[in-house]
Amino acid sequence: MRFKRVILVNPYYSNSIFTMPVLPTGLGYIAEVLKKNKIDYRVVDLMLGHRPHFLRKQIYDFRPDLVAFSMMSFMYKDIYGMIGKVKDEFSDVKTLVGGPHISSCGGSVLEECEAIDFGITQEGEETIEDLCRQTDFPDIKSLIYRDNGTIKVTEPRKPIEDLDSLAFPRYENFELNKYGFGIGIVSSRGCPYKCIFCSAHAIRKEYRTRSPKNVVDEMEYWYKKGYREFDLQEDNPTFNKARAFELCDEIERRRLRDLVIMCGNGVRADRVDRKLLTRMKEVGFKRLAFGVEAGNNKVLASLKKGEKIEAIKEAIQTACELGFFVSIFFVVGSPSETVKDVEDSIDIALSYAVSNVSFYNLIPFPGTELFNWVEKNNYFITPPELYLNQGGRIQMGTTPVFETPEFPAEERRRLLKKTKSIERHIKKNIINKKLIKLYPLNKLIAWICSLQLLKYMEDKLTHYEIFRRTIGAIRTKIRLFFYKT
Repeated sequence: MRFKRVILVNPYYSNSIFTMPVLPTGLGYIAEVLKKNKIDYRVVDLMLGHRPHFLRKQIYDFRPDLVAFSMMSFMYKDIYGMIGKVKDEFSDVKTLVGGPHISSCGGSVLEECEAIDFGITQEGEETIEDLCRQTDFPDIKSLIYRDNGTIKVTEPRKPIEDLDSLAFPRYENFELNKYGFGIGIVSSRGCPYKCIFCSAHAIRKEYRTRSPKNVVDEMEYWYKKGYREFDLQEDNPTFNKARAFELCDEIERRRLRDLVIMCGNGVRADRVDRKLLTRMKEVGFKRLAFGVEAGNNKVLASLKKGEKIEAIKEAIQTACELGFFVSIFFVVGSPSETVKDVEDSIDIALSYAVSNVSFYNLIPFPGTELFNWVEKNNYFITPPELYLNQGGRIQMGTTPVFETPEFPAEERRRLLKKTKSIERHIKKNIINKKLIKLYPLNKLIAWICSLQLLKYMEDKLTHYEIFRRTIGAIRTKIRLFFYKT
C-alpha cells in the first residue's frame, strides 16, 4: 500500500450552513473503502466543535501518511490555510482534497493551494482505493496530482453503476454519539436535470439508484441499534416512482415501525402524486421539502428547472392535505426575475398550509451555468473569492452578490428583507396552530421562536458539546411533536 494510515477531515464551515452537525455521509462511504482495504483511519469532524489544534493533535498522535479533506466551495480559503498549516508542521504527510469544490474547479485548486498534493474529482470511492494502492498516478482516473512542478489531471472515471456493491457507512471511527440527528441515507446518486444554479453536475449527472432491498438493509441495520430517524440526503429520492413504491413495500415487509423518514434535500414536485405520497405517509415518511425556486413558469424556465408551476402547486397542496410537514424553498435573484416575480413566489408561500418556508439569496457557485452567465455579463457586485468565504450567512442573508438590469441590487436587498419577514410569519403561524391548546401562551412561544436573537444564541451555543447535545435532544422532541401532530 502507498498509504496505510489515513485521517479523513470534515472541515468547519459555518453554523449558518449546518446549525446542528450532520453525519458526513460521503466520508462514511470513503471510510468503508479504507476499512475494506485494511487501511487504518481516523475521522476528524470539525463541525463537532473541535478547534484546528484538535486536528494537529490527531495527526501528531496517529502519524498518518495521508490527510484527506472533504471540501465545499464555502470557506475554501480557510480550508486552504488549514491544509497549509498541516503541511508546514508535518511536511512528510501527503494531503488530499475531494468533494464539490475540487470537482467544480479542477486543477486550479492545486494552483491556488501549494500545500495540496492530490485532488479527487467526482465520486471518490474507487479513486482513493487506487491512490492508496501502488497504482501509478497517470493510470488513476479522476485524479489531480503534481509531477515535477506540473499539475496533471487524468481522464474522468466512469460513474459507479452498481451502487449496491458499495458498503453503506457504519461510522465505526466517527464520534457517532455527538450528532444530534438520526442517520442520513443516500439511496441514489446523480441528477439528470439541468438547473443552472446547482453544482450537482460537477459531482455526477448520471442518475443511478440502490435497490430498495439494499436501502432498507441500511435502515434495518440502524433500526436494530435503536435509530428511528432517517433523512434521504439526495436530490431525487422519488425520481423513479415504481422504485419508491418498492422501497415503501420493503419497509413494511421488514416491519420497521415508528419511523420518521425525511426528504430534507428536496423532492421534485413532478415526480410525486397522491397515490405515492399516501403510500409514503403510511410507512413513516413525515417531512417533504420541495425545491420550488420560483413562483411562475417564466422564471422556472430561465432556471432550466424542467417543471411547471402548476405541478408544483398541486404537489404542495396534496402533501399538505395528507398531513406531511412540508418545507418549500425559493431562490431570490434568478436571471430574468423581477420584483413582480418574487411577489409571485411570496404568494405561493402564503397560499398553502406549509410548515416551513426558506427564501435563499441566489449564490452563483463555481462550475455552474449561473456562475458563468453572471461572470460573462459582468453582473458581479461582490467577487466570488469574497462571498464564497463569508460562509453560509451570505446565502441565508439579504445582501445580493450580483445584480441584473431588470433586478438591481437595491431592489434585491429590499425583497430579500421582505422574504425574511415572510419566513418568520409562517413560522409563527405553524407554532400558533400546533400549540393552540396553550392559548394565549402559544403566541408568546411563537414570537420568541421567531426572534433572530434566538437563532444567534443557538448558533453560538452549538459550538460547545454540552449545549449542542442538549439543543439536539430538544430539537428532536420538537421535531417529533410537529411531525406527528
